[in-house]
Amino acid sequence: MDNTMEHSRVGIMDIGSNSIRLVIYETSKAGGYRVLKECRESARLSAIVTPEGEMPLEAVSVIVPVLRQFVEVSQVYEVSEIRAVATAAIRNAVNGEEVISYLNEHTGLSIELLPGEMEGHYGFIGVVNRIDIQDGYIIDIGGGSTEITLFQNRKRVSTVSFPFGAVNMNVRFGNHTNGKWDEKSVSELESLVLQSAREHPWISSNPGLPLVGLGGTIRAVGKMHQRKRKYSMEQIHQYTLQAEDTDYYYQQLPSLTNEQRKRIAGLSKTRSDIIVPGTIILHTMFRHMQCDHYIISGTGLRDGLFFEWDRGKEHAVLDNVLEYEIHAALSQEPLPRQRHLRQVDELSVRLYEALGEGQGDAWNRKLLRTAALMHQVGMNVGYHEYEEHTRYLLTTRAVAGLDHRETVLVAFIAIFGSKGKIKKRRISVEYADILHPKDEERIRRLGALLQLAAAMDTSETQPVDRLNAVRKGRDFELTIHCRTEASMELNDITEAVKDLEKEWDVRVRLVVHTVSTN
Repeated sequence: MDNTMEHSRVGIMDIGSNSIRLVIYETSKAGGYRVLKECRESARLSAIVTPEGEMPLEAVSVIVPVLRQFVEVSQVYEVSEIRAVATAAIRNAVNGEEVISYLNEHTGLSIELLPGEMEGHYGFIGVVNRIDIQDGYIIDIGGGSTEITLFQNRKRVSTVSFPFGAVNMNVRFGNHTNGKWDEKSVSELESLVLQSAREHPWISSNPGLPLVGLGGTIRAVGKMHQRKRKYSMEQIHQYTLQAEDTDYYYQQLPSLTNEQRKRIAGLSKTRSDIIVPGTIILHTMFRHMQCDHYIISGTGLRDGLFFEWDRGKEHAVLDNVLEYEIHAALSQEPLPRQRHLRQVDELSVRLYEALGEGQGDAWNRKLLRTAALMHQVGMNVGYHEYEEHTRYLLTTRAVAGLDHRETVLVAFIAIFGSKGKIKKRRISVEYADILHPKDEERIRRLGALLQLAAAMDTSETQPVDRLNAVRKGRDFELTIHCRTEASMELNDITEAVKDLEKEWDVRVRLVVHTVSTN
């Protein structure tokens, strides 16, 4: 890559009630970032707390080798800093400070004991920096606590942390033969959740908002639901659930044995016991809050800690999620490709505005612009067949700021011009559970625009310095002024115009002015 940049790396370590995680992030001065490494080990610290609320150091000692190895991993990746935080299990233990001192002494770390409100705060940052959402509630069900946050206009309004989670409530209510829950245990946990929630009236003061869910419980529910309906995308971030979807699991899961739950498609065997109390908490809170629907977030606490480290406390929350994502992706590209992608973006939007006679809607422009700037992302996997790599990357990884429908649309708009491959696919059938009836037409129309814009810069040298486009009914006058002979572009433009005429039902009058370099 010719735009060599200085990089910084940080290790974010989260010592949770159910698991211990390490994520290593890398940032560049150009504004890019990526995850280099993720490690996860099961801990279930909430399960070792005594009836007196103490966490025996002998039991805690089993996680010391894990933390030491996480430190070693961080050193191998040459991180400049490790930020380690401990959450509910240690926070709620009567000897929490003693546990932190013990772990620091035996690992060399400087672990922060994160207050419940700050856990909710960082979870909020992790959510709103990866989902384009203005208002809502957030629920983060961990192993030993549940955080509820209300946010409005992308600002955190209120947060509360409750000392109940999937692990400690399983210990308290779920010790039944074979893992089955009786109605009494379900009712007692529901009563505990409702009694706690009613002490904070703001939790139910904004009915109709979405509930954004973090943590393993809602991800597990989402994965089970995706497998049950044979969902066409392999992506959980921004997957939506309706009330009746979680009602089903709330009704079904408690009556099953652990062995029966282990056979449910999409549910990890290590979560077969704690999924029950987690789902009860989730369902009870949702109904009490009178939320409209669920949105699953694949990001949370660790991402929030990263954004604060990278951008500082005052600027941790992004103004525009999608623009930041696009900028981060562009910063990974060589400079010549960056210039090419920006040229294609500018030309495609100008074509769209001309074809729409200035009446184009903002959503289509958003889709077109994102596809234009990301249509070569697959080249980072391999140049040959990069279009297929692009489609795969865009439809299997989360693109911050896009929901699942938008993600599919952008992916196929981006590869429309890939030697006719898209023309042989029935996208509306392949993604029938995501797309709307008119979306295949939308893909073809916007894809044809992008194909023509890319054809005007085949050489990636930006030979087009002026473009005049005017639509008069079915006639589309297209005058292209080039600063060179643009020999690589001419044939591609001619071919792309044919698709434009077909998809937009226009007659193109094409005039190309080139400059001889002889």
